[in-house]
Amino acid sequence: MPLVRIRDLHLTVPSTAGPVNILRGIDLDIARGEAVGLVGPSGSGKTSLLMVVAGLERATSGSVSLDGQEITRLNEDALAKLRRERVGIVFQAFHLIPTMTALENVAIPLELAGVRNADARARAALDAVGLSHRLTHLPGQLSGGEQQRVALARAFAPEPALLLAD
Repeated sequence: MPLVRIRDLHLTVPSTAGPVNILRGIDLDIARGEAVGLVGPSGSGKTSLLMVVAGLERATSGSVSLDGQEITRLNEDALAKLRRERVGIVFQAFHLIPTMTALENVAIPLELAGVRNADARARAALDAVGLSHRLTHLPGQLSGGEQQRVALARAFAPEPALLLAD
């Protein structure tokens, strides 16, 4: 069974000029451990597809299954739980909390999820991205690349089944 299974996925959004068909009949299987890159021009729907797979955007029709669980009909609470427990996301905009250190930005989602060794896991994740020397720095004190690595560490520290990076 694939980790991600997408079948006949459609996403249409309203606009003042009429409906815009962003995704049209997408079928995709992603195996556990497989790395997949989506390429295409700006505006082709790459981010929209990631947002639907993450449960942050509702598909117009079709299905998305994560690890055998159909997610397109889950309510918001169930989707939030799914993301917390099984999906890591790195957004284009990193969404780091500006008043928290790099370590705190990585540790806080772990703490909210009830992970006992949140601080140690956050330190290990930051070390894995080469930022063990920047643990106490605020996002504004980090370069753009360093901020991106903090966001990456935050996404993979909970050891998600699926890591999405936009």
